[in-house]
Amino acid sequence: MSDVEQDKLAKLEAILYAYGRPISLSELCAHLKLNSEQEVSILLNRLIEDYEKDGSALEIRELPEGRVVLQLKAEYSNQVRRIASKSSLTTGPLRTLSFISYNQPIEQKKIVEARGSLAYKHLKLLYEMGLISKQKKGRTVIITTTPEFSDYLGLSKDRSSMKRQLQRIFKALELKQMENKQ
Repeated sequence: MSDVEQDKLAKLEAILYAYGRPISLSELCAHLKLNSEQEVSILLNRLIEDYEKDGSALEIRELPEGRVVLQLKAEYSNQVRRIASKSSLTTGPLRTLSFISYNQPIEQKKIVEARGSLAYKHLKLLYEMGLISKQKKGRTVIITTTPEFSDYLGLSKDRSSMKRQLQRIFKALELKQMENKQ
């Protein structure tokens, strides 16, 4: 492998690591200053092979809509769960996000009624992170989650499937809290 190719692979890996969430091939192409998404795909495949060959705890996952993410393999998540939070969100914004995902599409005022006035700050943060979208409908703002939200938490993009997944997660958390109280 040439030094130029090795440099491109290193830059690609650095971008994936620093981005920390799914990124599109077109964005990677722009960051790497390459001419085509096909060239990015070739580099990605080589990097994927390197991770597999080295037996790394990290993997590059290809997602729908031409996006990829560098992440920890699922089999290692339990080992690091206590020392590394999957979410960079604090409890308040995470609860607001949970409320939105479970009740979406939902009016912003209903979120604020349920979560309190701090919800405005939570909504701003979640919007900046690309986890929610806002749509003006007359005087009302309708809030929904984005595909990035699904990727961020590893949930289905289909809303009804997502709701079932969230119900299972919430039920498991509830049971765990009950066990901890006893």
